This record gives sequence, structure tokens and C-alpha cells, in this order.
Amino acid sequence: MAKPVRSSAVPPDTNGGGPFWTGPYWRRAQRPLEILVLLAPLILIYELGLIAILRQDGGILVTNLAHKYIIDLFSVMGITGFGLGLPGLLLVVLLIAWQVLSRHPWVIHWGTIGLMWIESLILVVPIIVLAALLNSGATPLSAGLPLRETVAERMAMGIGAGLYEELIFRWAIIATVHALLVDGFGLSQRTTVFFAVVISAVAFMLYHPIHGPDGSILSGLAVFYLASGVYFSVVYILRGFGIVAATHAIYDVFVVLLASSIAD
Repeated sequence: MAKPVRSSAVPPDTNGGGPFWTGPYWRRAQRPLEILVLLAPLILIYELGLIAILRQDGGILVTNLAHKYIIDLFSVMGITGFGLGLPGLLLVVLLIAWQVLSRHPWVIHWGTIGLMWIESLILVVPIIVLAALLNSGATPLSAGLPLRETVAERMAMGIGAGLYEELIFRWAIIATVHALLVDGFGLSQRTTVFFAVVISAVAFMLYHPIHGPDGSILSGLAVFYLASGVYFSVVYILRGFGIVAATHAIYDVFVVLLASSIAD
């Protein structure tokens, strides 16, 4: 993988020293095994949410749109045997396959996991500030089917959005754009990264509801989702899939808790 996006595909060797931000932690946080351990609780919470609480009247399970899109894609290919657990299984399999192919040791560095959570919490702050500036309050980054009523339901939906929206809009789209522009058209790495960020961010914006009841575009929401897409793309490129997915999930959970506290 090319250098600017290497953190999101096959990270460099994690051995060796160096300063904190260029040494072991910076690289370990981009290893698939650490990413899997970081995200495993989120995957589990969302899967349990699907079983326990994310149901409409009549017992029909409801997922976020990104989760549904993945299921629909596999349905088109005739893969339907794993039900709503397929996206979570896909994510786990991808990370395990990446770990095997990277030939990194199967040793979890637990200190790195803790620092990854702290880093993700810190990286949430700019999105909160951006939401406050553009929308006079926090705006959820999940596109659900439909809006859920309870705090637990909304939290589960937000966690699922962090996982599967980032899987689609960062991992899949940026990797695809990189492959097409670098390997297919021979563009430079810098140009490729620019186009990958723009395409991912625009797709992220269009995925979310940005129209008012009269059909007009809500400019504040559109700018927020576009800017958020750019921000998450940059985080993904620099810090990898684990950090960006955790950051996205934490933000959505924050919004749910904030809305709940205001309502109370």
C-alpha cells in the first residue's frame, strides 16, 4: 500500500523505538490485532443490541443504514446464511485476515489499547466543536432506520454507525479510490489522497439526511456532514481504521447522552 494510506491497510513494522508519536504506540495502534481488540466490545454491544432492543413493533429487527447496505450487498451475491450478524462477522474476518497476512506477532499490547481509547476520546472533541459551531448543538452522525426512542436503542445505533459507516466510507471507499487512481491511472500519492478524501467525504454527506421538509438543502447540516467526512478521512489515513471507528462511535454515544440529559 502506498505510504500516505499505509496505516489503513498494511502498517509498517511495529518493532523498534523512537519518540512516542513516531515510535511503538503510533505503529501498534494501526496493527489489525490491536484494532480488533479495540473494536471487539463495540461489535459485541451492537450485536447484542440487535438481539435485545433494536426491534420495531412486530419484532422486526432494525439496523443502521450502513449495516443494512452491507447485508444487501451480500444478499445480491447470494450470501444470506449469517443474518444480521454478517457485517460484524465480515469485520472480524477482515481484521484477522489482515493480521495473518501482515505476519505481526499474535501478542496484544494492552497499554496500546488503553491509549487508543484515550486518543479516540481526544479526537472526538473537534467534531463536538464543529457541531456546535455549524448546528448550534450536537448532530448525530448515524443514519438510522428509523430514529429510535430509547437511549439504549440510540446508543446501539450510534455504535453500529461508527463501525459500519467507517467500514464503508473510509476503509472500502478510500482503498478502492487508491487502487483505481494509483494502480489503474498512475496518479501520484498526494493527488490520490486528495481525491480519496473528497470522494469519501462527499459520499458521507450524501448518505445523511440533509434536506428539510420542503426538500431544500439544510446548508448547516450539509457542511457539517461534509466537514465531518473530511475529518474522519484524515483521521483514518493518519491513524487507521480502529481509531476512526472508535472516534465515530464515541461521538454518536456522546450525542445520545447529551440529548437525553437535555430532555431530562
